[in-house]
Amino acid sequence: MTKRARPLEVVVAGAGPVGLLFAARLARGQSAGRFRIRIVDAQAPASWRAQRPDPRVYALSRESQQLLGDLWQSVAARRVSPYRRMHVWEGPAAGADASITFDAAEIGEPDLGHIVEDSLLRSVLLDDLARAEVEIAFGSGVEGVELEREAVSVALSDGTTMTADLVVGADGTDSRVRAAVGIPTFEKDYRQRAVVTHVATEKPHRETAWQRFMPEGPLAFLPLSDGRCSIVWTNSSATAEGLLAMDDDAFIDALETSSAGVLGKLGPCTERLAFPLRLTHAVRYTGLGVALIGDAAHAVHPLAGQGMNLGFRDAAVLAGALVEASARGEHPGDERVLRRYERRQKAHNLGMQLAFDGLNALFGRRAPRWAAPIRGLGLAVVDRSAPAKRMLMRRALGLDRALA
Repeated sequence: MTKRARPLEVVVAGAGPVGLLFAARLARGQSAGRFRIRIVDAQAPASWRAQRPDPRVYALSRESQQLLGDLWQSVAARRVSPYRRMHVWEGPAAGADASITFDAAEIGEPDLGHIVEDSLLRSVLLDDLARAEVEIAFGSGVEGVELEREAVSVALSDGTTMTADLVVGADGTDSRVRAAVGIPTFEKDYRQRAVVTHVATEKPHRETAWQRFMPEGPLAFLPLSDGRCSIVWTNSSATAEGLLAMDDDAFIDALETSSAGVLGKLGPCTERLAFPLRLTHAVRYTGLGVALIGDAAHAVHPLAGQGMNLGFRDAAVLAGALVEASARGEHPGDERVLRRYERRQKAHNLGMQLAFDGLNALFGRRAPRWAAPIRGLGLAVVDRSAPAKRMLMRRALGLDRALA
């Protein structure tokens, strides 16, 4: 591919938070005007509603908040909830020896992150991109990608085609971009589903995230700004189906029992949704004229709440690599340019993915009996080690990583 003086054409497949953040970082600052960015998504845009919290939320780290730049203030002004502590345990009681508590005060930080709604993130990013004159088209997604002589041809589901210098696949675990260019993946079906809802609690959550490891998967209570908690309850697919089929009273009873009463009586709850869980990792993140970010490149188990944070870092690192390449007159679709992004992200993402997979296996129902006392001892030892806890908290917040 040759160098060009005209604005470089970048097509982003997927208008989720990761794709939108990538576009925002590419369209703003020193790179403004260098790229013509077009975003396409087969789904309708998500609308944030002040009176109805979105059941799908993310735990955003400090690093992710910094990557949003001044947009974070717009997000925080609408509705977010900090979590300042996190308590994780296994067994019948939250205060048992097999538990660990993280407190932001121990590392001199105001919080461990914020709980943010999916639709709120999208709304703020879409508003910003509208001001940056980024083209966004909903209702038509990518169906095919073909490399031509000096560009990439993108076929859309509405029958139209686009020509681009670079196609960025930010279109999720079942990425059509990844499939279209034939990038294989390593996959593992967890045969689990995460049931999500919001629930009122008798006891105040105290801006604490609570997580109990159970045989079928973890149960997490994430604090919300209105005093309720967002529930992420991982179970086998069969159990999750049963939870969805229950009436509200039966579901609340099951939730109270499984939470060991840590927040007292529960209810009412909002609409329940469920998401299938599987590990996915692309063999390559890039190819000539194509790059994958977020879940299109790597899907992780949600037990540590790091999926969106990993995706945001992908978006920022890829955008940074393209801006640097443009300043040097390099083509954004050149494999050498794109591999710089892949080298920076792939090993880190894979390491995190395997760590979460290992934790899920260690605490799961298929773990050998001898693992139980080792798990409990491990939690207790780390809980008593201030340096270990400080290291884990700083790493989760992204305080020890640099994008440069």
